Amino acid sequence: MKAASKRFAILGAALLLGACAAPGFKATHDHDASINFSQYRTFAWIADHPMKMGVTAVPASPLLEAHIMSSVERALIGKGYLFSKDRNSADFVVSFTVGSREEIRVDSYPSMHGAYGSRWGWGCAYYGGTETTVRQYTKGMLAVDIFDVRLRRPVFHSVATKKISEDDRDNSSVTIDAAVVAIMEGFPPQ
Repeated sequence: MKAASKRFAILGAALLLGACAAPGFKATHDHDASINFSQYRTFAWIADHPMKMGVTAVPASPLLEAHIMSSVERALIGKGYLFSKDRNSADFVVSFTVGSREEIRVDSYPSMHGAYGSRWGWGCAYYGGTETTVRQYTKGMLAVDIFDVRLRRPVFHSVATKKISEDDRDNSSVTIDAAVVAIMEGFPPQ
């Protein structure tokens, strides 16, 4: 009975994290359709330090890896999987990649010139040029990869991306949890 109540508490925490998580992450999911994901029961990390660094515009915090590992573990345990320290005896192993890059968004639209109430007695406006706005922002990315231990090959890949705000940086735990929730919505594949 104790284990069941612990699972419900973890599941409740995971749902709560998803409900209050930073919005806006878009996740894509891909998987090996030949795999029966219902056979998986246990997971481990692919290595002691499973984080890979992708293209990054901003240096990553040295605490980032531990935060992501904790969030992924909570999410998988909340889905009923058991964590194993022995990666060779686990059903699947997990790794992840983080990255960010500066992006620029340029919007152009026709500008309206002219005057209303002109000498002809009615308003006239004409388009005579364009107005352009340029915005620079950071796009953050978290990718999670799952490998079948027995087959020794990847079986699931998901990437969550989002335009990162100052609030996201200030509340990095909430941001990480939101990315993990978006990714884990696709695991196991249905």
